[in-house]
Amino acid sequence: MALDLNKLKASNSLKKQTDPRKIFTTLKRNNRFKRPSDEQGDVLDGWYAARQQQSVTLKMNTGSGKTVVGLLCLQSCLNEGKGPAVYVVPDNFLITQAVAEAADLGITVTEDLTDAAFLAGDAILIINVWKLFNGKSSFGVGQGGSKVRIGSVVIDDAHACLATVADQFRIKLDANHPAYTPLLDLFAEDLEQQSDQLLLDVRADDPTAVMTVPFWAWKDKNKQASAILHPHRYDDDLKWPWPLVRDVLPLCQAAFGGGHLEIAPRYLPIDNIPAFTDAARHIYMTATLADDGILVSHFQADPEEVVHPIRPKGGGDIGDRMILAPQEINPDITVDEIKEMAHRRSKQVNVCVIVPSKERAKYWSDVADQTLDKDSIEAGAERLRKGHVGITVFINKYDGVDLPAKACEILIIDGIPEVEGLLGRAEQMALNETRRQLVRQIQRIEQGMGRGVRSSEDHCVVLLIGSRLTQRIHNPEASALFSPATRAQLKLGKDVTEQIRGKPLAELEEVMDLCLSKAEGWVETSKDAIVNADEAEPGHVEPATVFLRQAFDAARLKRFDKAKALAQQAVGSVSERRAKGYLKQQLAEYVHHSNPSEAQEIQLSAVEMNRALVRPLQGITYNKLDAPRDSQAVAATAAMKRFLEKNDLILWVNALVEALAWGEPQTKRFERAMRDLGQFLGFGSQMPEDDYGKGPDNLWSLGGLEYIVIECKSGATSAKAISKHDCNQLTGSMIWFGKQYDQSSSATPVMVHQKITPENAATLHPDARIITIEKLDKLKDRLRGYARAISEANGFADAKTVAKQLTHFGLTADSFVSEFTTKGK
Repeated sequence: MALDLNKLKASNSLKKQTDPRKIFTTLKRNNRFKRPSDEQGDVLDGWYAARQQQSVTLKMNTGSGKTVVGLLCLQSCLNEGKGPAVYVVPDNFLITQAVAEAADLGITVTEDLTDAAFLAGDAILIINVWKLFNGKSSFGVGQGGSKVRIGSVVIDDAHACLATVADQFRIKLDANHPAYTPLLDLFAEDLEQQSDQLLLDVRADDPTAVMTVPFWAWKDKNKQASAILHPHRYDDDLKWPWPLVRDVLPLCQAAFGGGHLEIAPRYLPIDNIPAFTDAARHIYMTATLADDGILVSHFQADPEEVVHPIRPKGGGDIGDRMILAPQEINPDITVDEIKEMAHRRSKQVNVCVIVPSKERAKYWSDVADQTLDKDSIEAGAERLRKGHVGITVFINKYDGVDLPAKACEILIIDGIPEVEGLLGRAEQMALNETRRQLVRQIQRIEQGMGRGVRSSEDHCVVLLIGSRLTQRIHNPEASALFSPATRAQLKLGKDVTEQIRGKPLAELEEVMDLCLSKAEGWVETSKDAIVNADEAEPGHVEPATVFLRQAFDAARLKRFDKAKALAQQAVGSVSERRAKGYLKQQLAEYVHHSNPSEAQEIQLSAVEMNRALVRPLQGITYNKLDAPRDSQAVAATAAMKRFLEKNDLILWVNALVEALAWGEPQTKRFERAMRDLGQFLGFGSQMPEDDYGKGPDNLWSLGGLEYIVIECKSGATSAKAISKHDCNQLTGSMIWFGKQYDQSSSATPVMVHQKITPENAATLHPDARIITIEKLDKLKDRLRGYARAISEANGFADAKTVAKQLTHFGLTADSFVSEFTTKGK
């Protein structure tokens, strides 16, 4: 008897399956999909149980099958009637990848927003993040409401999407834009009150200069600023961000620098994309997110929901990474040696290097086979995936790049990731050396380390180089910020380090070969480390982030009383002095809307805690720099109490030397390094221009009423001579010194510059001394030698040993100027 199979099928399909595991079994899928992996199963079960939440975060290791999980979750949503469903990825390459994965899985998808199947909830729309988040979004913007409804949305590689989304809410104009000069002129007096010298740098389009417009000036002159911007709202620079930020302009920040202007809110008014915020379900997928609070600040996610991310049990599934920091193994290993090794190894395997800036990419240019920035990265990464290239340098690209299998077998993270954008740089200076900064840096470092293993079958040696990066990883607080799998692999790397500590690079290479050759003993040890990884901590959302997100939303409704109360709670929730000052400034910003006088008092308190903030209209007075009361050696010994052992000292000095580098992006870091160097050598040390808005970049007190006035021009690498502006700045700083200190005090004017001769029509101070390329190299060599000498038998704790070595290396107050500067011409 013939059975009516269609009738049987219909009677059993009236209720669509919503359990993603069961959905998987019903799909007509490619044979490579046998069943969900244990890790995928853990996450699918966890999501299904929590699916009624509006916001759910899924954290899975790179290469553990996040795409499959995201597609199954959205298919479940469609089957439950929670469509239409949208799958968002960071870039076009990942669209292609996700579409191919869906085809193999047997899930219907489309890339067409107008596709009837998507609109009807029968297909998942796969798009890049720009398609959804922009000022002319096809999904609808602002008061225009939703043009295309979204029921459920997955944000894949959420960590990579975040920066792109924030960029859509940022106005960026260059000096050639017709609104730039009128806006600079509008705020010139306010900027000059902050620092007249820095304003000169801004007007000269100096790439190292960043000036934030004081919040009271931005608020009080907002109508004039809007009037300047408004006529240009349809041009190419403004038409995309303008609809997203125009209604929150009074709550924005603005900064000038390097011939550019940036305007952006501290928190994103993401509800200007109503289709997104109105969606019933938001699923955020990420491999690395040390600070879940960014989902609150950027996406208005519910902090009570995202603080409980769903993860696989244990360390999850991840490829084999041998993570080593050569300069922790042996501080005497140089970056030049590592570079030579990488060049030699690149003849057999692909070596990828991630650098923080274009300036640092120049260091690798003589051995690089290709150097990729945001414009060339897609084509360059495809070359790697297709075959052998050699050495590929990625400029400030720590996420969004898939380099599976042999595309990347040795990955080098060279230095600390740098932030992009003027407001980002200003914030970085304000949060320098705080836990908040550490969290953001660790997140980007982990993203970078994930580039070389895209599946559990991949292997990659990861080398972390640069003393500042080594220090960060060495920080006890840093370990807890990594994912469980990365933490386990870092722990294994430290165990390896203990066995080969102090050994030369050649022996390190032998260890690397265990991973590269997939030696059976190493692979087994590596897998055991992951299997036995600690269980993950709960998600982390800083209370201050929640309070300030709520304060911003209250301020949008002009509830400045409520915004003030919430911002006060944010200030009270942190203990770090610099971070508390930074949050106090945000409190002052809200208070200014209702009580400008009180806002100035709060800002004065903020600046006393954090000198990197905008200075109030009055109240900041200069505190004279005194020399340490004890001898130079005793003061230097006291400055080194932070070091517990020899390696700590050598790593710190190497990081200091690393920061004393020529090049535009390094200027502020250079100035801070000079301040730290003065203290390290036992001198009094200040940064008057940064701290008070007047005076030199650095001021050292040598004792005996003798001082060194220092102007750092490490960014002037292309100058053929010392510019008139730089000459005038040094002379101006000497005049400032004469006004602040009486005639019993004397100062030597010193400039850090690659040239010793002023340009035509410029006059260099007659007593000027120059730290040139040669003299800076000499200083760095002496510092390394000094550090090695005093580190023996913990000599850095003994003032007599320190005094002897200061003299031997020419680092005393009496000899520093003659040893490390030359006469200007």
